[in-house]
Amino acid sequence: MSTSADPPGDNDQATPEDGGPASFAETTRNWYEKHKPKIRAVGAVGLAVVIGVAVVIANLPDGEDNEVIEDSEPASALETIDEPRRSPSAYDVDGFLRKLPEGQRASEAKQARYQEEMGEELPPGYTFVDPWSFSGDSAEQDGEPDQSAA
Repeated sequence: MSTSADPPGDNDQATPEDGGPASFAETTRNWYEKHKPKIRAVGAVGLAVVIGVAVVIANLPDGEDNEVIEDSEPASALETIDEPRRSPSAYDVDGFLRKLPEGQRASEAKQARYQEEMGEELPPGYTFVDPWSFSGDSAEQDGEPDQSAA
C-alpha cells in the first residue's frame, strides 16, 4: 500500500525492509535515483537557458545610450542637399540585339541597319535596337527641358 506522498508507479521501491510504509524522504530518494539522468539533463538545459538569458541581458545597451540627440549632424551628405534631384550625366548606348517573341521576325529595315552597323546578317529571331544617347542634365541647366528624348 502506498502513502499519499508516494509518487505514482513507484510503490514497489517505496517499501522499507520491515514491511511498513516508506518515509517521504526515502520515497523521494528512490525516485531521484531512478530518474537521475533525466533530472540532470533537465537541470543542465535549465542552467544553460538561465546563463543565455543573463548574457543577453548583460549585453543590452544602457538606457542612457539610447537617447535621441536633437542637435546631431545628418547621417549622410545626401540629407544636407536642398537642391532638387538631377538626372544622371550624359551617356551613349550602343546598338544591341533583342530577342523577339516566337513567330516574329525583324523588319527588312532593321536587317539592313544591322548589316550596315555590324557587317553581318541579323540572326533569326532577333531584331536590332539602334544606338542612342542620353543628354543628361545639360539641357535642364539652361532652364529648358530636354526635347531629344521625345
